[in-house]
Amino acid sequence: MIRPIDIQNKEFSKKIKGYDCDEVDDFLDAIIQDYETLGKENQALKDRLALMTKTIEHYKQLEETMQKSLEVARQSADDIRNNTNIEAQTIISKAKLDAARLSKQIDEEHIRKHQEMLNVKSEVEQYKLQVKSLCSNMIKMMDNID
Repeated sequence: MIRPIDIQNKEFSKKIKGYDCDEVDDFLDAIIQDYETLGKENQALKDRLALMTKTIEHYKQLEETMQKSLEVARQSADDIRNNTNIEAQTIISKAKLDAARLSKQIDEEHIRKHQEMLNVKSEVEQYKLQVKSLCSNMIKMMDNID
């Protein structure tokens, strides 16, 4: 690529019926100036493109990080859900065992109280018999007093 300095330093050979040197120099000066302006604009655009490329890469990395974070969050939510279900099943199983044990204790207590009631009934019947016998004996004794 021709640089502006190359245009500026270019020397042309002179001939008898050649171009007007001042006119050629003025035209070359205009070309040099436009060429320098285009070079600067081109460099500015390249710099801007590099910055935008860098920014796009940054956002791509940010997006990738966010995707990974989202996946970790989903996995964590799934793990929490699974652990919660397992914990719930454990609590339900324990509650069922506790209920069965409590039911058995209640049944045993009921049987024991029923047996106590039967024993008390039996004792009451025996007491009644004793009282009847005693009363009967007292009546006989009273009958014998006359």
